[in-house]
Amino acid sequence: MLEVRDLFFRHKRDNREILLGITFSAELGEIVTILGPNGSGKTTLLKCILGVWSPYRGEILFSGKSLLKKSPSQLAKIFSFVPQDHELSFPFKVMDIVLMGRARNLGLFSCPSSRDEEIASKVMKLINIGHLKEKNYTQISGGERQLVLIARALVQETPVIILDEPTAHLDFKNQIDVLRTIRKITKEKSKIALLTLHDPNLASLFSDKIILLNSGKKIAEGKPSEILSEELIKSVYTIEVRKITVDRNSLIFPLNT
Repeated sequence: MLEVRDLFFRHKRDNREILLGITFSAELGEIVTILGPNGSGKTTLLKCILGVWSPYRGEILFSGKSLLKKSPSQLAKIFSFVPQDHELSFPFKVMDIVLMGRARNLGLFSCPSSRDEEIASKVMKLINIGHLKEKNYTQISGGERQLVLIARALVQETPVIILDEPTAHLDFKNQIDVLRTIRKITKEKSKIALLTLHDPNLASLFSDKIILLNSGKKIAEGKPSEILSEELIKSVYTIEVRKITVDRNSLIFPLNT
């Protein structure tokens, strides 16, 4: 289990409070989405969990053990990360990008082994991008690039995958394809997927649990059907909405458009 307990964070440069007592948990096989408007603290929370930034109060634990004083190499055995966007200047092949996820298993001057390549090939096949392995990363579509980054995270073989806005800049089809892939690997590989999203409806369709943030505070936590109420969404996003249930999924639609 991943646990975040009473987490507070402020920027040292201006002493501005960004996170105010965030607490939640996530279990293996669970997709947990951090939802909220711009400036609510979603990305800051991910950076604290990943060890990029240090909270001034609170605790982050995995399997009951604190992570706050772990080294980057130790954290790399627990977390893999899929960024919101990733631009490369050099035309690396897709297989080379995926193999970068094996770096923590290699020595300073080592090259990927046949075992590393086998793991990479299996992961790419799992998420249906095996046909891309010889293509240049700079010449594939945005949706395909996002799947490549997910494959790179998977070959790291960590129990937790953290994804910052994995559907940003993607069209509707690719948004669905990427989120279906995240759901597939989370369930089949029994991992924790912790992701941020802006869209309440995508969060509803693909999440087991939603953490709703606003202005650095946790407003609510629970199943999508519990979190996506008209009152909560109106209070956080300051717009009038209507909740509609379709095939047991709660969907939110703006009014007066």
